[in-house]
Amino acid sequence: MAAESESIHEAGAKNIFTQDEYQLAQLGYKQEFFRGLGLFENWAATFTSMNFASGIPVLFGFVMYTGGPTAAFANWTMVGGLSFIVSLSMAEIAAALPTAGGIYYWSYRLGGPKWGPFLSWMTGWWNWAGWVCVVPGVQQGSTNFLISALEIQYPDAEVLTKGWFAWLLTSVGMFFAMAPNVINQKVLQWYFRFAILIFHVLVVMYWVWFPIKAAQTGGFQSGSGVFKHFYNGINLGEEKQASDAYCWVISILFGAWVFYGYDASVHLAEETHEASEVVAKGMWMSTLSAWLMSVPTLIIILFCIRDFDGIIAGTYANNWAEYLVQLVGPNGAVAILSLLWVDSTCATASCFMSAQRVTYAISRDGILPGSKYFRRLSKKSHMPIHAAWLVLAMSVVITTAVIGSVVAFSAITAAATIATNVSYLFPILARHTVGRHSFEPAKWNLGRWTIPCAVVSGCYISFLCVVLLLPQLYPVTGETLNYAPIMIGGISLVSLLGWVFPFGYGGMSWFKGPQRTISEEDVAAGVVLEGQDVRKV
Repeated sequence: MAAESESIHEAGAKNIFTQDEYQLAQLGYKQEFFRGLGLFENWAATFTSMNFASGIPVLFGFVMYTGGPTAAFANWTMVGGLSFIVSLSMAEIAAALPTAGGIYYWSYRLGGPKWGPFLSWMTGWWNWAGWVCVVPGVQQGSTNFLISALEIQYPDAEVLTKGWFAWLLTSVGMFFAMAPNVINQKVLQWYFRFAILIFHVLVVMYWVWFPIKAAQTGGFQSGSGVFKHFYNGINLGEEKQASDAYCWVISILFGAWVFYGYDASVHLAEETHEASEVVAKGMWMSTLSAWLMSVPTLIIILFCIRDFDGIIAGTYANNWAEYLVQLVGPNGAVAILSLLWVDSTCATASCFMSAQRVTYAISRDGILPGSKYFRRLSKKSHMPIHAAWLVLAMSVVITTAVIGSVVAFSAITAAATIATNVSYLFPILARHTVGRHSFEPAKWNLGRWTIPCAVVSGCYISFLCVVLLLPQLYPVTGETLNYAPIMIGGISLVSLLGWVFPFGYGGMSWFKGPQRTISEEDVAAGVVLEGQDVRKV
C-alpha cells in the first residue's frame, strides 16, 4: 500500500486527491497516514478513552469518602450531561477542521493572523501536557486493580504496598498500551474491537451478576441508602476543617475523570474516511452513549452495596476491591479485578493513541523541541513511532510520583483533567470571539444552539478547573497535599516562558502557526475523485 501511494507522487500526480485528502490539503497538510478507519473506530477512540466500565471502579473508593452514594450519583449524572454539551461544541469545530491534533489547529484558524499563533501555541502545549498526564493516570488506576487482586490472594505480601512496585507495574502496563499504536493500523482496528468486547463483558457482569449476588446476600440498599446517603470523609484530623458542601464539590473528580477526552476522535481524523462528518459524529455519539449507559450502571452498583463502612475502612490499593469481596466473594473479586486490569489497560492504549497523535501533530508544526525527530512516521506502517517513545518516557517519569505520595494518583488525574479541559476552552472561546466571523460551519453544525452550548461549556470547564485545584484531604500535609496546582503551574510556566523567552528563542519570535506540508499551487490544481481510491488511478 505504501509503495503504491509513493509511486503516485513520484509519477507527478500530486494534484490527484480523494475528497478527504483534498479537504486536508486545503487545511495545509499532505496526506501521510493511511485512511483505513471508519465511524466505529472513531466512536470507539473516545468511548474507550472514557470507558466507564473501569472508570467507575477507578475512583469508586475516592467518591465514597468524598460524598458517598448520593454525591456519586448526582455528580456523575451532572458531569456526564455537561460533558455531552462540551462534546457538541467541539464536534461543530471538528466537522469544519478535521486534522490530527486538531485542537491547537482550531485555535490558530479561529484566532486569525493576530491571535492565532499565540492561541495555537498555548492550546498545543496544554493539550499535549494533558494527554501525557492522562496516560500514567489511567494506567496507575489499572495497576491498582491488579495490586488489589494480588492483595486478596496474598494478603501478607509486603511488596504489594511498596511505591516502587506500583511504579514498575504501571510502567510495564504502559509499554503494553503502546503496542497497538506502533505496529500498524490493522492491529489498531482489532484492538478497538477487543477493547469494546472486554468492556461489554464487564457491563454484563454489573447488570446481571451483581443484582443476583445482592439478592442472595441480604437484598438491595434502600432508596434513601443510595440517594440520601452523604458521607464526608476528607477530614483526617480531629477537627472538621472541610464542610459537607466543600466535600460534595471535591467529589466532582469522580465523573470529571471519565467524561473528557472527546478529542480522541479528532486525533484519528487524518486516518478516517469521510472525516468531516464521521469525526463530529464520533465525538458526540461516544459521549452521549457513555453517559446514557453509565448512569443506570452506576445506580445498579450503588444499590448493590453491602457494607458501606467496610468499604470506607478497606485497605486495598483500590477500595472497589472491598466492594467486590463483600458482594461476589474473594474469587469473584479477583476475576473481576483481573478483567478490569485488562480493560483499563485497553483504555490506556486509547489515551496513548491521543497523546501520540498530538505529539506528532505539534511536532509537525515545530512546537516541541526535537520536532523533526518526533514528527517522523515509520516507512512501513505510517505510524508515529518516535512520538510514541516520547509519550512512554514522559509517562514513566510522571508515574514516579506514586512512590512517595498517598495522593499522587488523584493529583495526576486532576492535573490531566484540568490540562485537557483548558485546552478545549481555547478554541471554544475563540470560536465565539475573535473567530466568530471567520469560522465557516461544516454541513454538520449546531445552528442556533451553538452559542448556548458554548456558554455552558465555558462555565463548566472554568468551574471544573478551579475545583480540581483544591485540597482533597485535611489537614493538608506533605503526604496529603494535592499536587495538581504544582503540575498545572509547571505547564503554565513552560508554555508561557516558551512563548516569551528572549533572544529569539521564544515562540513569539518564530512560531507563526501550523506549517504547510503541501503547497498552495498543488491544492489549487487539485482534482477531487469522488468515491474513488486514488491508488487505483
